[in-house]
Amino acid sequence: MRTMKVDQQRVAKKIREIRTDLGYSMAQFGELISNSPKTTVNNWERGINLPKEDKLKKIALLGKTTVEELLYGTPEEVLTNLLKDHFQLQVNPAFLQQMLVFLKQQKVDVYDEMTIMEFLQGIMDSGMLVERNDPYLTYSKVEGTDSLYTAAAANDPLDPSPRYYAYVDVKNNRVHLLPYTFAKRQKYLYHNFPDLRNQIEIDYFTRAFPMLGVDLTKSRIIYYGFERAQEKLNIVEYSYNSQSKRFEVKNEDTTNFIYKAFKSEASRMQIYFLKLK
Repeated sequence: MRTMKVDQQRVAKKIREIRTDLGYSMAQFGELISNSPKTTVNNWERGINLPKEDKLKKIALLGKTTVEELLYGTPEEVLTNLLKDHFQLQVNPAFLQQMLVFLKQQKVDVYDEMTIMEFLQGIMDSGMLVERNDPYLTYSKVEGTDSLYTAAAANDPLDPSPRYYAYVDVKNNRVHLLPYTFAKRQKYLYHNFPDLRNQIEIDYFTRAFPMLGVDLTKSRIIYYGFERAQEKLNIVEYSYNSQSKRFEVKNEDTTNFIYKAFKSEASRMQIYFLKLK
């Protein structure tokens, strides 16, 4: 069995997340991990070296994960990265889950790189991963910016033009969506909030998330629109639920996550729509 190469910087980030999520200082965390000194914990979190096996087990236990996930990522992340890096493909979450179920039934270790590569190549050769023809959003970076994109629907011959501006906050796995200023059905896009409870709709908005560096299982979508009757500004946050595989509307204060530039643009459009009444 050939296991995968460990990305020490990814492991370092994960260890830091586990420690900070638990609210421990480096010194306190080190005490829990076989009385490791603060400097050792610091080296783990900087990616200078990896904890030894016995310490990895304790860290994984504290993080409610496994050593394999700590070292290589979740099974979903492993498959997503292999498909993206070796086959330049991205698949929707539902199909990804089907692949994982099949692997489990066949008793294939997802962390056995050679076996998984052979499995994926077999699927490629069978034609099962041919791109579906249903529309989904593709994201094109706006020139001169780091995080601003336009989003257009691929596989939609009736309207291939941009539909949204997208501000992608990779650090927090948030994607902000604002109807594109010159979209053909701009008012419709502002008024009709997406129903992200439906798997097809999830796929429409998120199939390209892996290419953006956004982790679907931790992702949130912030949609900027209007309440229809009075053209009142309405900003809604959707949070992905890993158990139900669906997005849920978050009923909480939006102040902390709003992208101010999108809110300002939406406010200008609000005034414009009100004048049209």
